[in-house]
Amino acid sequence: MEKPGIPPPGYKRYPGGHFLAYDMRSGKFENLARVPFGDGILSMTMDTQRGRLYGITWPTGTFLHYDLTTKGLRNLGAVSEQGENGTGQAYRTLCRSLVVDPNDGSVYLSTGDGAILRYCYDTDSIGRVEGEDLRKDYFGLYDPSSPGHMGYNWRQTVWYAPDRAVYGVHGDSGYLFCFDPRPNRVDVLERLTSEPSKRSGMHDQFSYGYLGFALGPDGRTLHYLTGGPIYLNGRRVTGKGATAKGESKGEENPHLITYDIPTRKYTDHGPIFFENGQRPSYVNSIAVGKDGTVYALSRVFDNGRSRTDLISISGPLEQY
Repeated sequence: MEKPGIPPPGYKRYPGGHFLAYDMRSGKFENLARVPFGDGILSMTMDTQRGRLYGITWPTGTFLHYDLTTKGLRNLGAVSEQGENGTGQAYRTLCRSLVVDPNDGSVYLSTGDGAILRYCYDTDSIGRVEGEDLRKDYFGLYDPSSPGHMGYNWRQTVWYAPDRAVYGVHGDSGYLFCFDPRPNRVDVLERLTSEPSKRSGMHDQFSYGYLGFALGPDGRTLHYLTGGPIYLNGRRVTGKGATAKGESKGEENPHLITYDIPTRKYTDHGPIFFENGQRPSYVNSIAVGKDGTVYALSRVFDNGRSRTDLISISGPLEQY
């Protein structure tokens, strides 16, 4: 459980997270708005058609939007108890992924209790989707008030235009699901973890699950960077056990998974290694280039020191 720190003598408190714009031609940044009550911005997305930025703040879990036309920042309040600022029964791990329906401007998010929330653009209000939730037996059993896991939150999501639906992955279990907003229905599709993880029947080492989940340039293929167990002398290496820090519990092999939505084809392209044989670690990001190159941020060890650096996985998928 992480909490905001107390500034040392001579330092002021963090002033608050910023919505920023970056002009790639001029290289200049523009400060659009700042969270006025000192929270950071944990989750963010943009409705490009309507010119709106949306965010969930940390640690209180406040839902905000910023309008690029009016230059106005609006606060719609907390979305999940007292968020990660709460204690005891008021604590909730916050949603890391907001997804926009481009057809009507709705924004969807989840809560640790399993609720799916919808922001309605027309009424400028947020409420619970009735008749469906993410409390699925396949996802596991969680106490939403305890730290160290995402609870029933989805971990990462994308909007898939042909189905007019949300595709997402649940963190701890690694299950892929589809949420169709029209009938308000969640369909659990496939455990999107690596083949070795499926065979082991165990959760992966990263306690929150993985954020490296994105649609490829063809608009139909999901790419997922996930973990895989390591075996030594035929036995699974289990790591250091439970942790409440939202971190990896032990070393693992990262795997690249693809999933073709129309054909429901799952493919594990195998473990990923650097040329020197080292494994990428703490990989929780992904970007897929127009040529199919997969980019991510990874912890890299060099000359006995650790740093975070940009890595790429290139070449035809069948060669991974």
